[in-house]
Amino acid sequence: MSRKIPSPLVELRRVRLTLGGRVVLRDATWTVRRGEGWLVTGPNGAGKTSLLRILAGIIWPDQGRKGGERIYHFGRRASASPIGLEGRVAWLSPEAHQRLARLDSPILAGDVILTGFANTLLLTHRATPAQRAAARAVAQKLGVAQFWERPFPELSQGQQRLVLLARALASKPALLVLDEFSDGLDRTARERVGAAIIRRLRAGTAVVVATHRAGDVLRGLTRHLALNAGAANEVPLPKKIGRGLKRVGTPLRGIRAHTKTSPTVEFIHASVFIGDHTRTKRILRDLTWAVYPGEHWAVLGPNGSGKSTLLRAIYGELPVARGGVLKRFGRNEISLPLPAARRRMGWVSPALQHHYAADASVIEVVASGFQSTVGLLRPSTNAELSRAGAALRNLGAGRLARRRWGALSFGEARLALLARSLAPKPKLLLLDEPGDGLAPAARAKFLRAVERAARAGAQIIIAAHRAEDLPPCVNRVLRLHHGRMV
Repeated sequence: MSRKIPSPLVELRRVRLTLGGRVVLRDATWTVRRGEGWLVTGPNGAGKTSLLRILAGIIWPDQGRKGGERIYHFGRRASASPIGLEGRVAWLSPEAHQRLARLDSPILAGDVILTGFANTLLLTHRATPAQRAAARAVAQKLGVAQFWERPFPELSQGQQRLVLLARALASKPALLVLDEFSDGLDRTARERVGAAIIRRLRAGTAVVVATHRAGDVLRGLTRHLALNAGAANEVPLPKKIGRGLKRVGTPLRGIRAHTKTSPTVEFIHASVFIGDHTRTKRILRDLTWAVYPGEHWAVLGPNGSGKSTLLRAIYGELPVARGGVLKRFGRNEISLPLPAARRRMGWVSPALQHHYAADASVIEVVASGFQSTVGLLRPSTNAELSRAGAALRNLGAGRLARRRWGALSFGEARLALLARSLAPKPKLLLLDEPGDGLAPAARAKFLRAVERAARAGAQIIIAAHRAEDLPPCVNRVLRLHHGRMV
């Protein structure tokens, strides 16, 4: 007896998409059926996010016959429009995360989860008791119920991602579309989220996961769509599935004992708070720690432990509270003002990525690293532009130089920010989850570039959850838990 083929949820027929004059997708044909689990892979810039955005109804294909067809089969009648599918199609991506992180409104984490039922950025409807109960149940399973009354912007990157995953799961959608869902999550959180996604898959939800990480290929996924240069083809699944959730270990290489050298970075009984005059929360607690010449540090710890806050304090985005001390390059802010200190530092963070205007050119973004600014305070010199282009080429991203920032994929934008941090040849390189969004080949080029920078004299401080994101030069580990050294 032959097995009955599930009915389709979404059909894409010869879909074409053009962004910024560039064809991103061409003749993409794909059918996602009820209860199927799909893995979507491809190099940075292959069109994965664009394909998933069309699938989820976030954007439309090109107009006219050349744009192809998108057909939804959620009701009695097939439809090309996603209108009316709120709560039945759930979508999460780094770009969606950025949009919420940019909101000026101090929306609470619990309200963010509730917006998933109407698929809105702000809570524009009165949630029913059933919706609140479902949202709280998912929040409890993902370990974010404790953040229900916390403002979303105050949470760490990983905590925000967990809240957004709860938002996607709460409505028990018929179609769950996840683009790089695990970025910023520690091992425990990844395992908890993976189990929740598999439960939805077994309950009949169609699940589509796009990822560059081997460890995110969940065992419930049975089909594989590979993209390259805008073309989509079904191929066999990778042989190793559900492996790769490796714990970040302690690098073993040592250095010689310190003598009379001055620290590059030094915290003395330092505490750091976030929030405004109406509400503050202490993130780092009485930290005493120093980075000496020759040291390259990995900063590890679970979500919310203070890793990003530590790096933001070093870069000067967050101040140390009164009574504590922070020195950079052996000097305080009086003898070495922050703008001068920043010119010695390279900086990559998730928050930095969404600060640039969509119409900026990539070469301008990379060249702005010489001024340590978002945007340019003065025109870049020819020498700066030349070094910016070289930094892009060293990362295999020279093709991006003349593109507009708003037309980049998340991974391409991350490569541009990495080039921005490396181009000025900084003395100190601060990297916050730099490998998120990078395909394996791009990640390997980035790690080689960081290693070259270290050999040339730069010191590295990197916050990461994954062993594969740590460059070989790392020889020291700082572990944080609830804002304290472990």
